Amino acid sequence: MAERLGVAIVGVGGAVATTAIAGIEMIKAGSNSLNGLPLADRDVAGMVAYRDLEFGGWDLTEESLGACALRHGVIGDKELADGAAALNTMRPWKAAGSTGYCANIDGSNKLESGHRAAIQQIQSDLRRFCAEKDLDRVVVVNLASTERVPHADDAALQSREAFERGLDEDDAAISPAMLYAYAAIDSGTPYANFTPSVAADIAP
Repeated sequence: MAERLGVAIVGVGGAVATTAIAGIEMIKAGSNSLNGLPLADRDVAGMVAYRDLEFGGWDLTEESLGACALRHGVIGDKELADGAAALNTMRPWKAAGSTGYCANIDGSNKLESGHRAAIQQIQSDLRRFCAEKDLDRVVVVNLASTERVPHADDAALQSREAFERGLDEDDAAISPAMLYAYAAIDSGTPYANFTPSVAADIAP
């Protein structure tokens, strides 16, 4: 039986994420070719087929992914109607955000309840996603806007113990990217960071 893999994306409403999701949804619908996609035209042991990928994720916008893709200009109305229509039914989950780390990025679809509560909600989102989509596995992928570089001498970033205290105290030195990485790793969920933002690599 084919394995079903969920891809939970941080910054799911962004240009990079909506481009990738639209392309794969169009492949699923048969309206996009596999040209230029390495290994896409063959079965490879251990690799999940495009048809068995499901997408979800977090963003500060409440817009559907279809609206986000059109706003970014990554697809047009024709592509949205011709295979990528699934994006119209996808809406981001509430996201962790910090204007202290991303001064020009904010939105109304935001977790406001502190670091520990944000981690618990992110982990709850992952469990719900897995159950609702009947997934075998989930991975978390960070595609969000690049955060500023953290201050290396901030007390909360000096050790694991200090980081845990910082979570309890909602220390502003702890970035959204770090919260997502912590939530994923703490729940045993694979995590990948495709941004320059410091996340799991903050560990001393």
